[in-house]
Amino acid sequence: MADKKFGVPVGREFWLRKAALLDRVALAEVDTYAPEVAAAAVETAEEAAGRLADFDHTHYTTRGPIKPLLNPPGRSYRPYVRQEYLAWLKVRTDS
Repeated sequence: MADKKFGVPVGREFWLRKAALLDRVALAEVDTYAPEVAAAAVETAEEAAGRLADFDHTHYTTRGPIKPLLNPPGRSYRPYVRQEYLAWLKVRTDS
């Protein structure tokens, strides 16, 4: 990302890796700190997961059985991120 010019759109891999990283951070925070301390990390992970789901819904780029934006409002998209990251990682390690 550091070499991209401002305003240049980023692709799916960026949103996927960002959401996966933030999900891992949130999991670590929840395991380590009190809920009120971990809340900001969890909220950030949820937002990133929603962005990935929105990107995949818009671009039809879902890889796994859980489809984006088909869940009722308020439901977490973090399991979706885990599914999509696993599928992405499998393709990368199989090739």
